[in-house]
Amino acid sequence: MKIKPFVFGVVVLVVFLGIIAAFQAAGFWTTSGKTTAGGQKVAPVAGDVNTIKGWMTLKDISTTFNVPVEEILAQFQLPADTPATTAVKELETDLFSVTNLRAWLQTRMDGGGAPAPTPLP
Repeated sequence: MKIKPFVFGVVVLVVFLGIIAAFQAAGFWTTSGKTTAGGQKVAPVAGDVNTIKGWMTLKDISTTFNVPVEEILAQFQLPADTPATTAVKELETDLFSVTNLRAWLQTRMDGGGAPAPTPLP
């Protein structure tokens, strides 16, 4: 029995996508990076600034690191009316970046003063 190339292609595609769908449904595979394989939301971890991701919101950072959103906005000279639901990657300027935010929060946690942000090249 000879299988037509079109049918073979469809079968291969269905099997391939079926395996992916089955693993996602079982909780073994995630592709977004915003949830774990178990379906739990990825969130920053208090005390570890390296867990901050660009897609996280100002509110996520504010809540986890116990710093008012207004203080973050003032520190990096961002508009005061910026919504707390804004992803940090959407706010990138010469003074503000995820890297600078991490450095500032780390200094703040270590009990140091608030260093001036380093402009991006």
